[in-house]
Amino acid sequence: MKFLEPRTSESAAIRFFERRRLRNLWGLLGRRSPATPGSSDTLHRVPYAELVWLPYYIIPIKLRSPRGESEITVSVEGYSGSVAVFQTQANTVEGKPQGETFRPRLDQIEATRLARKGLLVTIMGRRSGREKPVPQEVVRVDLLHYPFWVYYYERRRGRLDIRVLDAVNGSKPGPGVRASILNAFASAKRDAAF
Repeated sequence: MKFLEPRTSESAAIRFFERRRLRNLWGLLGRRSPATPGSSDTLHRVPYAELVWLPYYIIPIKLRSPRGESEITVSVEGYSGSVAVFQTQANTVEGKPQGETFRPRLDQIEATRLARKGLLVTIMGRRSGREKPVPQEVVRVDLLHYPFWVYYYERRRGRLDIRVLDAVNGSKPGPGVRASILNAFASAKRDAAF
């Protein structure tokens, strides 16, 4: 299994989630100490954070243009199907990551279709006077698990919610990632029930 190593530590993630801001009245609201994942009272003690790994298909696609042939790598998120140009390949590791990993909901054929469509939309949206590159064949399809810190907290008494932080670059991801992580948890729970 391929995965990216996280660069953001748990303590840095918790500092990010608990930073002073308007939502927590600039730090005036009290915090409880985080529980450690796996302890018997983890769900009863919030807030706490854990590392989860969301599946992404990494799909290199050949491009043809008047300048010649080139290659671009596209990522397709395994639950929502969101497409982006993929640039982080330096810290890819082979093995089993620490934490919860999810299986993709999309299969390789659907991911490839979405990658080609997303790349075409991106190319056609570029403002360029020159001829635009044309996507050609897919080179290969790899599955990669990408790390996110998930922070569990009580929004209101008895109501759990999550916040998400990209564990590679330490930034807040878009709302689609949060929805995909919630869908992945629901899917894993359904699979465990059967």
